[in-house]
Amino acid sequence: MSKFALYTKGTVESRSYIMSAHMDTLKEAKAYFMGMKRLSNDQFDKLYHVDIIEDIKSTKGLLFGNQ
Repeated sequence: MSKFALYTKGTVESRSYIMSAHMDTLKEAKAYFMGMKRLSNDQFDKLYHVDIIEDIKSTKGLLFGNQ
């Protein structure tokens, strides 16, 4: 599972972070954010960009980090 972030898209200003979600794929994350914003694919692509923040590795049994 990975963590994906939704950013604004613009040419004049730098992009701004809006929110994040844990999803398995970029396609799932984009579909989730499109549903949250209630936009079509074309409308969404004009306004927003989705990027992966980090891959979350399974940490079964690791109560205290990497010890």
